[in-house]
Amino acid sequence: MFDLLPSRSGRILVCGHRGHVIDGHENSRPAFRRAGELGASLCEIDLHMTRDGRLVVFHDDILDNTSTGTGLISQLDYAQIAQFRTKSRNGMPIEGQPIELFEDALTFCRDLGLGLIVEIKDKFEGTAYLEQVVGLLKKAGMFERVLISSFDYVVLRDIKRVAPGIRTMGINYHRLVDPAAAARSASMDIMNTDYPQFAPDLAEGLHAANIGVSHFVPRPEFFALRRGYGVDYLDMFDAYLRAGLIDMLVCDDVGWGVDFVTGRGLAVARLEPVK
Repeated sequence: MFDLLPSRSGRILVCGHRGHVIDGHENSRPAFRRAGELGASLCEIDLHMTRDGRLVVFHDDILDNTSTGTGLISQLDYAQIAQFRTKSRNGMPIEGQPIELFEDALTFCRDLGLGLIVEIKDKFEGTAYLEQVVGLLKKAGMFERVLISSFDYVVLRDIKRVAPGIRTMGINYHRLVDPAAAARSASMDIMNTDYPQFAPDLAEGLHAANIGVSHFVPRPEFFALRRGYGVDYLDMFDAYLRAGLIDMLVCDDVGWGVDFVTGRGLAVARLEPVK
């Protein structure tokens, strides 16, 4: 089970958002493989359930934007979805990949030595969905190498009840009045705050409650453009890292993320090999 508070020992987890995606792939084997080659600790993936109850790794609820198919995933059987291939969100020419079943992505990333953040995207009633997720994690030997994430904090609370010992991450877009209270309400182990809502007091409050701090930042070119207008968030981000306020960096460009972390004199936290 990997450390979710590595900032206390001068280390930080680097997570590839949907894998390493700047080459055009997302949520696919090339994205995961390249993330591992560039030094990622983990990859973030997204889950949706098909009409016949299979879990697939795909970000959108529809196939139209990043695959050769069309339609809602929830209205199609997996056999239909399996005929389609991925395509780049931004039109970059890439070789299409199969839309991965969750169990296959788990095995692939396990063998690469990567941990995973598994974001549950669907809305559902009851616990059968969560029980299926947990069962597949255990079958793949990935239960201790995964964080379950969601914007829905009820989901995070409920999966802890289904599987005590599983670790979770809440996704947060806001400047919270009491972030630790929000985290405790869902029994989460780490909270992610997206740019630009991150603030030192948010991180300090979470760390005081022994809760890890994750931060998603956009691609480097986003900051480069703003730097030309006299605003340099990366200077502040540098200070946050050096102050030990962040335990995990989530980014699209894993190579950039690893270089940014190591350039601050910090080490990228590595997961122990699967035995």
